[in-house]
Amino acid sequence: MSLPTPVQALLQRPPSEVPIGLVGASNAPHKYGNIILRDLVQKGYPVLPINPTGTTVEGRPAVTSPLELEGPVSILNFVVPPAVALRIVESLPPGRFLVLWFQPGAFNAEVVAAAQTKAEQVIAGPCIMVET
Repeated sequence: MSLPTPVQALLQRPPSEVPIGLVGASNAPHKYGNIILRDLVQKGYPVLPINPTGTTVEGRPAVTSPLELEGPVSILNFVVPPAVALRIVESLPPGRFLVLWFQPGAFNAEVVAAAQTKAEQVIAGPCIMVET
């Protein structure tokens, strides 16, 4: 799948200018919520961890919900099961995030349909680590 032009343009900006919220951020080094966080940070992206415990992830302060994120967030990336992703997407106000991006295994048709009512761009399937 080719990324939509607005998402390609966003990813061509300097990484430091593209804040990414990571739903499912984890301290467990074997989980993708940790692997993705470390990869994006290494590439220079400001990553904002979202974890139900709301403590810290990889030394970064975490929030329990995307609704708690302050300031602009360009991409909200999901690495959670589809049922959790759907619940979170349904709680989002329309237009709060430019891009809702679902990692493989984090979406189904219902999640994608709900996301399309909440964001200008929805990415479902391509791995953010590969595309960045």
